[in-house]
Amino acid sequence: MRSIRSQKKQAWNRGHIVGQKRAFSAEELAQIEAKLVVATNWHDLALLSFALDTMLRASDLLATQVWQVRNSTGPVRTMIARRQRKTQTIVQPVLTPATRYYLERWISVSGKQPAHYLFTRSKPTDAPPISRPHYAEIIKNWARELGHDPSEFSSHSIRRSKPAHMYWAGEDIALISRLLGHKSIGNTVEYLGITQAKAEVAALRHSLMRGFGEKPL
Repeated sequence: MRSIRSQKKQAWNRGHIVGQKRAFSAEELAQIEAKLVVATNWHDLALLSFALDTMLRASDLLATQVWQVRNSTGPVRTMIARRQRKTQTIVQPVLTPATRYYLERWISVSGKQPAHYLFTRSKPTDAPPISRPHYAEIIKNWARELGHDPSEFSSHSIRRSKPAHMYWAGEDIALISRLLGHKSIGNTVEYLGITQAKAEVAALRHSLMRGFGEKPL
């Protein structure tokens, strides 16, 4: 008889070296947004924009209800407050005008009420939220449409995208760490892969071979 431990499903990445998932660039996100606008896919526009602005983990993002982003008689809020399930820390994401617009459109066309989950796609308005695998597959499809290997992308690709852009644009790493709800700046540096990115750039600056002829093999 097999032990209970042996019957447990092994992690998909056990025994493999798996790097961090890629973030989307600003240009790539603009391409995704443009395609979703043409398709009038208000759900995915709201999902993408809200995920980018809030930088929430998938578990917190998908659990979002309408009342948490909009008063029953008012517009979508500029700032919201959420307690993260994993760390129990409170983050206060700021929603940009584009995100507030997409959320308003999605809530309006879907007919959602305050107690409804925001992201249910084509399900009934009072349905449970989309699952984490479903969310991950949406992101992988965006990667495919951009011509990328979908295995290089996950929900963390969206969570990392805005903070990575902010960092390389010169924003204070301490502020970015606060927005992500990290306990230390070191965690943020590691999460965004900043050290690795700088190491790669430094390595490329020091080529020791001349590549005579530069002809393909």
